[in-house]
Amino acid sequence: MKKIFFTILSFIGILGMTSCSDFTDVKPKGSNLLQTVTDLEMLLNREFQGIKATQQQLLAGDLYPLEQIPAVISRPNATITKIFTTWDEAAHAKEQLDLTQSDAHYSEFYQVIGRIANPILMNIDAAEGDDALRNQVKCEALVLRAYFHYLLVQKFAKAYDPAYASTTLAIPYLKEKQELLETIPQLTLEEVYTNILNDLDEAIGLNGLPEEPINQMRGSLPFAYAVKAMALMAMQRYDEAATAANAVLAINPVVSDYNDYVRDTPSPIMSNYKFPVIHRPFMTCEEDIFVTRDIVGQMGISNEAWERFEDGHICRDRLMNGDMLIPGNTSLGMAYFGMNIKFSYDMDSKWNTFGLKTSQMRLILAECEILNGNIDKAMEQLDMLREKRIVADQYAPLMGTVTTKEEAIKHLKQTSHGENIYTYYNFVERKRWTRMADFKETLTREVDGKTYKLTPESDMWIFPFPQNVLSLNPSIQQNY
Repeated sequence: MKKIFFTILSFIGILGMTSCSDFTDVKPKGSNLLQTVTDLEMLLNREFQGIKATQQQLLAGDLYPLEQIPAVISRPNATITKIFTTWDEAAHAKEQLDLTQSDAHYSEFYQVIGRIANPILMNIDAAEGDDALRNQVKCEALVLRAYFHYLLVQKFAKAYDPAYASTTLAIPYLKEKQELLETIPQLTLEEVYTNILNDLDEAIGLNGLPEEPINQMRGSLPFAYAVKAMALMAMQRYDEAATAANAVLAINPVVSDYNDYVRDTPSPIMSNYKFPVIHRPFMTCEEDIFVTRDIVGQMGISNEAWERFEDGHICRDRLMNGDMLIPGNTSLGMAYFGMNIKFSYDMDSKWNTFGLKTSQMRLILAECEILNGNIDKAMEQLDMLREKRIVADQYAPLMGTVTTKEEAIKHLKQTSHGENIYTYYNFVERKRWTRMADFKETLTREVDGKTYKLTPESDMWIFPFPQNVLSLNPSIQQNY
């Protein structure tokens, strides 16, 4: 793995873009002291770390934050945890708006766009330096801009549907040549995704992206194709998405074998007691196309999410959890969360929360094969993942055993769940499936003896814009 060089953050402010919290708001331009291609490349050497998807994991029905959940939902006052745990539509429509004074994802993702991608694109053509490096830096900036807009539109807008995409508002798309003394407009879904694809196609067409990145937090040709595949899936352009996914796998077909990352590990409480645990590595996991670093830490795993896993799945059965810490102990879930659930105690594995992996491209191909009626080919793609995710003595191939579309979809969802549970992407995929008749489903969860439901039609799949953004940019409208 090539050495990572981290950006000197003080250079970023020199570019005079916008503040950390309001990248689509009004700020004057400053002077630019980054005048060479090498200077501008420094902006790309950022460590993407500590960005969590806790609220999306809770909303999607998978994980609970470290709180006494029954006590939280029994209190009269609204909190985000209470609203999402109970899937409270009325509170989402009202109280959640007031509770969302700021949003870390909005700030962080527009910061990447406004302080890394756009300053590069604004200055790269006039910068002094090597033309080959100039082309590469420009291409990487285009891909970063497309990718972080993709992440933003998943959270703050409706799921894409061609039936309403041209008339439904989404998010601002921040370009390098837009006049920052004017309010940045909120575009439609169709316009946002068109901009995403345009940036990606320009980056690919300039032929400046390396097949192997400088490191896994830098851009590459597989990264560009992977973002394109994800965007096209969202747009329901499935054949084109499969073509982009295959372009990724033509360069990097590796799906890392999680069996290789399992080792006997001492309990942090009883060092003389060991058990097999996965330790997913950072920056050396070959399936990672682009990496954002984070850990699971101490999160409750819902009983519904636990049951969604396939038996023997390493991401469940080899994840360090509370029940492993002391032999025979099964009560820590109640102590920590007020519920009889498993909880993660994984402080080591890096699950690439917002990044992209080759395994996601296999899932895309499997889904596209199902939609085309090719069940065996779909199961072949799933088996390429499953054999690297299931404990060896419990693995059995699906190919040749699945005959109906309904069964195939069930296995796709089960495999996708295990692949994405500790990331942003179970939220993304389940939200996308709400627009697909054969895939959409009503999620259920039981807490303290009461059952709650989240329907495909719910507005809760859309997160509100934060109040600090609306106060500075009043032209932005909430998307629900």
